[in-house]
Amino acid sequence: MQHARKIWIAAVLAGFLSGCSSVRAPRFNVVAVQETERTDLAVVLDFTVEAVNPNDVALPLRRASYTLTLDGERVFSGSRIARATVPRYGRQRFELPAVVPADLIDPARFDQPGDMLYTLDGTVQYQRPGRFAEFLFDINLRRPKAPLHLRGTLDLPGGSSGKATPAAE
Repeated sequence: MQHARKIWIAAVLAGFLSGCSSVRAPRFNVVAVQETERTDLAVVLDFTVEAVNPNDVALPLRRASYTLTLDGERVFSGSRIARATVPRYGRQRFELPAVVPADLIDPARFDQPGDMLYTLDGTVQYQRPGRFAEFLFDINLRRPKAPLHLRGTLDLPGGSSGKATPAAE
């Protein structure tokens, strides 16, 4: 009985290690930034992010945790369900909103001519393929994360133009 138990544990570990090691993390790019709302208290920026999947299996994106820095000042930190599945060898866009409080950056600044540097940093949880990987994800034992390090320039005035220039990597 003890021998069968050891074989079962070895088989499970071998399956876990071989199934998880071949999947690479998705990569991310900013496609656009758009001002979606403005009040006297805040400006809401919506970052359209494109995920790129280098794998031959689809990757569900689960949760993005991120911070936004504008012109060197941290203005937002949050977490959002990504609600996207990146097809095999494909691309999928999803939105990451950020609320910029007026006490950190005056909303009128978005109407002034010039540029504003942005940095969007964080991680995106994704789910590896397979039932065992899904089980480990569901019980919060293995939740792989892909880095999110995006930099670029908002072209002002009026961030509502949707123009954003990603930084060259």
